[in-house]
Amino acid sequence: MNGKQQVTKNPSTENDLSFTVVPDVGLKNSQLEFVLGMPINQCISMMQQHPRTLTHVELKYSKKDPCYRDIIIYIGSTGIKLYFDGHSQLIKLIEVDNLSNISLTYNDTIFSDPTNMATLDRVNEFFGSTHPGSYDDKHNIYVQSWPGLSFCFPTAAGDNSNLEVRPGFGGNLRSLKYDANAQPKLTKMSIYRGQNPSEPEQVDTPFSCYCGQNRTRKIEAIWENGSIVGIDIEFDTQNGRIVDGEYDVSTYKRHIYFGDSVADVQSVLGAPTKVFYKSDDKMKIHRGLHKETLYGPPNFFFNYFVMGLVSS
Repeated sequence: MNGKQQVTKNPSTENDLSFTVVPDVGLKNSQLEFVLGMPINQCISMMQQHPRTLTHVELKYSKKDPCYRDIIIYIGSTGIKLYFDGHSQLIKLIEVDNLSNISLTYNDTIFSDPTNMATLDRVNEFFGSTHPGSYDDKHNIYVQSWPGLSFCFPTAAGDNSNLEVRPGFGGNLRSLKYDANAQPKLTKMSIYRGQNPSEPEQVDTPFSCYCGQNRTRKIEAIWENGSIVGIDIEFDTQNGRIVDGEYDVSTYKRHIYFGDSVADVQSVLGAPTKVFYKSDDKMKIHRGLHKETLYGPPNFFFNYFVMGLVSS
């Protein structure tokens, strides 16, 4: 090929399955974005807003060690697989392992779509080949990678019967020789932080994912005379300052004690995500003052869903 295949992008619509690839960041289009560091609750909420586009969704987690093993969300309609760290519940790895329903763009140009999936040559033209790729002998997979981005190509016999794997400069580095008419086709793309998708670096929540909400870092019990009297909460939130077009984030530490009033809790944490009442409490307003006193105050609780907290 003498140059990149120029394909004009169609305007994004609600059912658009064309995503822009941003190495070290994620996948984006005008309606959706899956970015490294996105919290799992925000990701699920976003997917629920696009039920026609994002279908055949699977959630996988370890029942035995849910906080120490990865949580995986697979979106069958797009072939996108999201890996969340079990402890932080933030996206740490994004994979696309089925390219038959999705179009991928880079620098406003499509390099893979369902009718013309990317080949090794096309990937190298778009992203630049700076060194030989690595080779997985066990699975017969050739991996071409850059910081924050990698592409996998099968080398098993079949469509690639004329393909030859040649030694590289050392270790598991290899180069491929193949016919122009039988180039290896892309089977999986990975986006991550760092140099190795098998060991992605730890990520923090990006500014764009805060949306005015608090993100909990640590919660500890406050002890007095052998009893728990409250909790210390350390959390991140936007502080109002704008840096590089995004609201800056600061870390705060606050205390909440048992017996604090509603106003005290809201002054520390802000408004809750939702307020829940017992089913019969909503009718107490019709009982009159005497019955209200007889039955006691209504039972309700604040749900700070994004912080993993409930206050009652």
